[in-house]
Amino acid sequence: MRSTLITNLTLLVSDEFQEIDKANLLIENGTIRYFGRKQPDTGTDAVTVDGVGLLAIPGLIDAHTHIGDSIAKDLGVGKTLRELVHPLHGMKAQLLANESPELIREGMSQTAMDMLSCGITAFADFREGGLSGIELAKQALTDCKQRVLLLCRPNLVYSETDVGEEIALPEAVVNETKDALSICSGIGLSGANEHTDMALEQIGQLAKDGGKLIAIHAAESLDAVKFSSDKFHSTEVQRILRYMTPHAIVHATQASTDDVQKIAEHGVGVICCPRTNATLGLGFPPISILHNHGVRIALGTDNVMLNAPDMFREMDYTARMIKATCLNPSAITSAEILRMATATAADILGLGSTIGTLAVGKKADIVFLDLTAPNLNFSRDLVSSVVHRARPDNVACVMIDGEIVHGSIEN
Repeated sequence: MRSTLITNLTLLVSDEFQEIDKANLLIENGTIRYFGRKQPDTGTDAVTVDGVGLLAIPGLIDAHTHIGDSIAKDLGVGKTLRELVHPLHGMKAQLLANESPELIREGMSQTAMDMLSCGITAFADFREGGLSGIELAKQALTDCKQRVLLLCRPNLVYSETDVGEEIALPEAVVNETKDALSICSGIGLSGANEHTDMALEQIGQLAKDGGKLIAIHAAESLDAVKFSSDKFHSTEVQRILRYMTPHAIVHATQASTDDVQKIAEHGVGVICCPRTNATLGLGFPPISILHNHGVRIALGTDNVMLNAPDMFREMDYTARMIKATCLNPSAITSAEILRMATATAADILGLGSTIGTLAVGKKADIVFLDLTAPNLNFSRDLVSSVVHRARPDNVACVMIDGEIVHGSIEN
């Protein structure tokens, strides 16, 4: 049995992030077995490590990424959402179609390593390209240390004319999607506006039959909202919920109050990507309204071509913007923001029983921050300091399944 006892730590435990200083943390076979100030019974084979000066927090979870465009960082700065990422006409689609698979794989692999250095121990990646897109990602992430949820999508997008017709997915596309689902974690659709009603229903059923996750972009822009209203006489969110029940809706930046109510009624999570929305000039998601309706909210960094995959930046920006847009410094707590990057993200992605908090019985996916760093030293509120001040260079060590995969605990 592998046992590690880390002493003299400061911990943020449970989903309330209760602070415990001068604590001991016992990890056995990749699982947290004890934390507290008492000396646990470790047996004779345990390795003891002094963690003085370190703060242990749950591994960060990036709930929405597109790492396939890692080879195009800052391409198209100042361009619109449609110009950049439309699945048929966007610059990203043209780029990925013309670049070599080898280069795309290398970009994805490097991003995974970058994410690890930022304390991201799990992420959900929305893959383009159907089965081949999933296979490419799996090759790129062979040596990836994190928990990765790859979400596929059918290798078909309907035109703006055909999308309003009663057209089902072709049998070949259905079969390819089934093959992709057999080797990935679920479905990650680009949006309802690219699929017919029949296709949405089919895709939802494919995921349900396979017991897989399903997530879909919706209400990301005013243009998308207007297209749905003009074409379908319905909002994207309400149309989605009419034909499928996803585990998560991504963005919801321009979701209406009625949309939020429907999301809450269906128990669907929302994954917000505020920095990407800001970069594209799309607005700020109604996080405070979602939160007040009891909707579970996670955070994601979205396209690598637009954003650094840095959850510290995402948390800081999100918290400040909520307070600014609500004109209320207490509109959201730091603990609520940190949950969006840990426990709630794990819950939405179906990982809540395994990771997301420092708790007995959970996997030891842990980020150790250097509390002696000048930007964190003298903190009077550690949760707020993690949200607003912590940086990737504060990450002293990253542990996944009880194994150190980045940095070191010992000085």
